[in-house]
Amino acid sequence: MSLLTRKTIQNGVIGGVVGSALGFVPLVLLVAPLLGGGVAGYLERDDAKGGLVAGAVAGVVMAALSTVVTGVILFTRFGELPFGPETPLAGLGIAALLSLAATIGQVLVASIGGALGSLLAGAHPSEDAAGEGHERNWSVVVGSLVAGILTFAVVTVVVAVVLEAFIWLSLLVALPIGFVAGAGVAVLGYRYVTRAPDSSVNWRGVGIGVVAVVVVFALLLGGVYALGQQRAEQSEQSTYEYQVTIATTQTLTNATVYVPVPETNGDAELGEQFVEDVQYSRETPAIRGYDDTPARVNFTYELVDTEHGRMLAISADRIEVQRAYYREVENETMGWREPIPESQYDPSNPSMGVVDDGTFTFSVTATSEESIDTAAPFGTEPLLTPQFNRTGVECRYGQQERHRCFEYDTRVYATYGAPEDTTVYVSSQLDGRNEWVAGEWTGNEYREWAHTELLGPGRGWYVVQGELEVGSGRYRD
Repeated sequence: MSLLTRKTIQNGVIGGVVGSALGFVPLVLLVAPLLGGGVAGYLERDDAKGGLVAGAVAGVVMAALSTVVTGVILFTRFGELPFGPETPLAGLGIAALLSLAATIGQVLVASIGGALGSLLAGAHPSEDAAGEGHERNWSVVVGSLVAGILTFAVVTVVVAVVLEAFIWLSLLVALPIGFVAGAGVAVLGYRYVTRAPDSSVNWRGVGIGVVAVVVVFALLLGGVYALGQQRAEQSEQSTYEYQVTIATTQTLTNATVYVPVPETNGDAELGEQFVEDVQYSRETPAIRGYDDTPARVNFTYELVDTEHGRMLAISADRIEVQRAYYREVENETMGWREPIPESQYDPSNPSMGVVDDGTFTFSVTATSEESIDTAAPFGTEPLLTPQFNRTGVECRYGQQERHRCFEYDTRVYATYGAPEDTTVYVSSQLDGRNEWVAGEWTGNEYREWAHTELLGPGRGWYVVQGELEVGSGRYRD
């Protein structure tokens, strides 16, 4: 007798339509194939084989409907389907493989739902159980639901944890897998307890079905895990970035600044690279008509030995700073800053303001061939020096296992001529990062910075507080 009868196809179509409709409901869409297949199997009211076939038909119907809906949306949005002579063949091939994998997965899950639906439809309490009244039946239902919920929770957590380091929002993958496992335990448990006294359980068939499902999902998870591991390893980048900022509100003359420099056991490789290949940018006011290419300042850079250790020196004979006055102008759709003369500037008017072009950022980036020890960089990775009296403190945010924070004292030297009301901001910052692709760019880092704000002319050495944060972000091990 053929399993693919007219009734089976009809039930499969109904289940496919129901599953497709549920696919538009948030969160429910994650388990729509299982529910659609379950409806088809329940309507089939046959043995597990018949329900499985009805569920498979429902899965095929859902896949076909989703393809049609996707095509209509693309055509409506872009005016044509994304197929043409300029379409990359490699892209089409990857898209076809992903679509095929999605279709197979949808049919498989719907088939499982169909088998469970048919078992649920065929379940009935034994004569003894029926004789004990309604309370016994509800206890079976509750017990089956509890077992299913526990299975759902355990499987979801395990899968999410396994995939968490490689797939962004791994819970979205774990939820449907956990739901399938929980539904299977609940239905099979209920079916077994409520079987007729003279009925026998086809343990061989159940065992084969369970093993098949476990093997398929294990292969699926193993494949996803392996691909995620491979992609993460291929995309991993480990970099150091050393950045110095000097911001002044007015012109400085004969300026020299010493800032902490990264060192690893006396080796200042990043500092040396900074001196040879530093990139610097100047922040210019975002005002209409303002010259965004001011004259370049002739900075010089060198590593110097000081009484506090080796430091980075940045010098310039003159750092010319221009002030710009503006007012905010808005219309119905946008706003902008319009320049005004200094004589028109009113500090009490909230629509007026003053900015300058005295902010300079100097940076250098280095790539590491090996993964950076961002959780414990002491002695193995570059850290800003000098450092005095480093102590552990409570982190302001973040509760990761490896996350720790420290404070320490360091030194900054600054001499320059400037008006007494000049404010000069000086900062030195170091970042060490490991990054990779896991659905999105993610990774871990350690970072530290020391900064201070000086008023008036530079007068020599200043004590500055530094901050160090290690073990921030996600780790794969």
